[in-house]
Amino acid sequence: MSERERPLSLRPILFPESAAVVGASTTPGKLGHTILSNMLDAGFRGPIHPIHPREHEILSRPAYPSLSEAPGPVDLVVVAIPGSGVVPVIEEAAEMGAGGAVVISAGFAEAGAEGAEAERRLRAISREAGLPIIGPNCQGVISRRGRLSAWFGPSPDHWGNGLFLSQSGGLAGTIIGQLNRARRGLVDTVVSLGNKSSVDEADLLASAAADEEIRFAMCYIEGFGDGRGRAFAEAAAAFGERGKPVVVLKGGRSGAGTRAASSHTASLAGSDRVFDAAMKQSGVLQAESIRAFLDIARFLAVQRPQPGRRVLILTNLGGPGVVTADLCEQHGLEVTSTTSSLQKALQEKIPSYCSVRNPIDLAGDPAPERYGAILREVYGSHEYDAVLIVAAPLSGDEQVARDIVAAHRETPTPTAVCWMGNAEATPAAEILESGKLPVYPMPEDAVRVLAAIVTRQSAKQVGE
Repeated sequence: MSERERPLSLRPILFPESAAVVGASTTPGKLGHTILSNMLDAGFRGPIHPIHPREHEILSRPAYPSLSEAPGPVDLVVVAIPGSGVVPVIEEAAEMGAGGAVVISAGFAEAGAEGAEAERRLRAISREAGLPIIGPNCQGVISRRGRLSAWFGPSPDHWGNGLFLSQSGGLAGTIIGQLNRARRGLVDTVVSLGNKSSVDEADLLASAAADEEIRFAMCYIEGFGDGRGRAFAEAAAAFGERGKPVVVLKGGRSGAGTRAASSHTASLAGSDRVFDAAMKQSGVLQAESIRAFLDIARFLAVQRPQPGRRVLILTNLGGPGVVTADLCEQHGLEVTSTTSSLQKALQEKIPSYCSVRNPIDLAGDPAPERYGAILREVYGSHEYDAVLIVAAPLSGDEQVARDIVAAHRETPTPTAVCWMGNAEATPAAEILESGKLPVYPMPEDAVRVLAAIVTRQSAKQVGE
């Protein structure tokens, strides 16, 4: 928040004890019906009050004509009405002492001068009343532990330990849908920020820094308000100092993207050069695409970055191993040859026709037990800062996966797996994923992840 005299508590938004839905509807398919239904389905523990000027009951809940007529205190006010009616509702919420608000409604700064003036009024109410506001022009908030789904669009079927902040509700919903299809849990809390009239990424990172259930954050950002870029960099650095990495996908880098961001969430994209420098200084990981954004987040959910660029490639595929080595060097990683002492140790465990340099090439379909033995030698040598396994499905692949997991359990060395041949949904891949080893379909996906993590560590070392 800009021009803020004191930080605002976000607990009433993420862990409310009571809620009201302004604009709740009896008509399936309408936004107010969907949001109220989602809140009920999420198992929200406290009272939920539908607000509608004419209805007396919505989804078996008593409805009230206005906020002031709802019984008891209201922690969270969710607003899903036409934009022109939002300011009076927020004024009423402030007067009755509500703890926070989520404004789903659009039609503010992204829509022109009149909407921009209404948004300025929301910002002023927030500041004067100490009322944190998510939005406007957003998709809402999901909180697993708060049993809250003040949200429209896909909700997670599986949960994780990440904080997902997105200026685009559509992007957040798309990623959640993809995770659901893959049956993967990644996030604990999702906040669609929209126009960020009040609460922004810096506020949410600061709030989650001491939350032991949150292990990392992923942020889609189109731009910042005045002075808030610096606030974000500082909050991200403080978040990282607690051992919680942040990955960012920045939208609005091109001329076309900047214009789209302006009409989407009224964002000022700012200078890429300044943004990139600030992120590097703060130790923030950056993704160049939605796919990389999700891939990096999946890694951060289960492993921690370690400093160093030296990567060991272990493969049973000659060609993909060569390509992976090329990709590593293109991304600034070092594929250094194994030392003579490590080579000697490896030669005692694998046939003479296998290469013990880097990549270690097992030449086709090796005996399943070799993977675990090789990895223990590599990890124990401390010659490499990360390991990338590039393999195709092979005989005994479930045992191979179990051996890889067992070997990695003994080391903090970052390790990614590329299980090629459309094998992500196989039992072996599931064993790897459940063993905290993210599986990627192609070498370039895994290399991008390791390169992003190395970039973060190198930047932090320079900053220190």
